[in-house]
Amino acid sequence: MKRSYAALSAVLLTGLAYGAVVALTERPVWDKGLPSTGEGRAALAIRDNVTPFQKWGSKAFTGPYLDRYYRSASYFTQTSSDDQKRAFLARLDEALAEHEAVDLFLLAHNNKYVDWVEELSPERRRRLRLVYNTGCRDLTQGPRWLGLGARAYVGHPGASASPVFYFYFLRRWARGHTIREALAESNELMRAALGRAEALSLGKLDAGRAYEESEAFCFGDDQLQIQGTAP
Repeated sequence: MKRSYAALSAVLLTGLAYGAVVALTERPVWDKGLPSTGEGRAALAIRDNVTPFQKWGSKAFTGPYLDRYYRSASYFTQTSSDDQKRAFLARLDEALAEHEAVDLFLLAHNNKYVDWVEELSPERRRRLRLVYNTGCRDLTQGPRWLGLGARAYVGHPGASASPVFYFYFLRRWARGHTIREALAESNELMRAALGRAEALSLGKLDAGRAYEESEAFCFGDDQLQIQGTAP
């Protein structure tokens, strides 16, 4: 078991480096096909307290997409001295009051941000739209997020390779794919990436097991698209 997790950790640590390779097979920037104004919608992302390189990589990849495809975008990074809860909830409350649809990108290990959002009023929370969570084993939060008002929740069931999935998923969501379409394509691309990682690891990584723990699923309305706003 320890060997399996060590191998998976190696894959996750190389996730950002893998982006350089995958860019050879996908356009580095998808900047056509949708208006960039993001009328009526806002997004918030939060990154947990990880290494400086991981913090930099997450923001460098996520920030430009949110800035381009949403009317309002806010990005928070936790530190050892500040979990950003107060600032995150204040901005989320404002965004929910000002915009018809608000998406959340929870870029963190196993987390309980759902407890934070529960503190906001039900009237505000009804404008939550997509919640995507990279956290390992956080798929189980789906029913709770829907109960808080989110229209769709995407998460992973186990010790996941979510950074690889997220690289593909955010690009397709921003491009205008439905959640169902983005989910199917991103899962398959992640499966292929894990297969290549298994070969590079000389068999130390079990790609099949890693995929089972990483495959993303959606609770709620998987026909949502980024252009949609009100229910």
